[in-house]
Amino acid sequence: VSECLFFFGSVRLNTMGKAPKGPKHPAKKFFTIAAALMAIAAILSLITLFVPWSMKMPNSTAHYSYHLWWNCYWNPQSTTDMVSCQDNVYQVGSGTSFIPVFSDTKARGYFMATQAFAVIGFVWSVLALLLLVVVMSKIWTRPMSMAALAACMVFFAWVFIMLAWIMYLVYAEHPVWGKLPGFPWNTSVGTFTNGSTPVRGYSYGFIISIIAAFFALLASLVACLGLNKLRTWYPVQEPQAPMMEPTYYPPITVPAPTPYYPSVPSYPTAAAPAYPTAGAAAAYPTVPQPYYLPAY
Repeated sequence: VSECLFFFGSVRLNTMGKAPKGPKHPAKKFFTIAAALMAIAAILSLITLFVPWSMKMPNSTAHYSYHLWWNCYWNPQSTTDMVSCQDNVYQVGSGTSFIPVFSDTKARGYFMATQAFAVIGFVWSVLALLLLVVVMSKIWTRPMSMAALAACMVFFAWVFIMLAWIMYLVYAEHPVWGKLPGFPWNTSVGTFTNGSTPVRGYSYGFIISIIAAFFALLASLVACLGLNKLRTWYPVQEPQAPMMEPTYYPPITVPAPTPYYPSVPSYPTAAAPAYPTAGAAAAYPTVPQPYYLPAY
């Protein structure tokens, strides 16, 4: 008995906490994959906001890195190994530190467009991811409007992320490098004339932005597949047998059973033994009683 109790107790413990698996909606797997791809694109888009998009090494003593919000310069041969950074300057005018647009109107427009599309792409990626999660939580209610909105948001997130690296490509190929004499902050670094050299030097931010756009594109395609499956799929119910009307019968009366008493077997009995009887009782003598006359 103790072994049986132990066995059933262990089975009960193993099954506790495991919810029964219900039916799965076929569109949910598409939205799940789209949400995973969108999460990767959002993380990559966030990284691009803080890493350099271009790195230039015009000589052995001058290295430059261009971020979306600041730029840095350092001398790899310096014993102090110090990196000097400053915020990006977008004014159009004369000067030696107007980096990264180099006092060029077109370069300023291209670079600021890159900044705007990078931020908008990240924000739309996060919003699209959240909306995909909501769609998955309400998948059995067939939220067509919400699913269509999620697919559109994923698509536009891909568009904004793609436009970010496209605009930076246009900026980096625009001939502005060294347009200002004494670039970047002092005349000891060197002189670049006529500004006929593009920036280029594509680095981490540019490459990661392309990868993020690729994942966003995959998420958009998968979200469209999920939307189509949600639109065309309906749960199939198994055919049920027709219900037959119940037939009512009169109640069956059963007579009360007659009590039955089993017969008791009789067995022959032996005659009682005869005992001798005493003789007739002896007669007792009678005693004469006196007679008294009544008194007058």
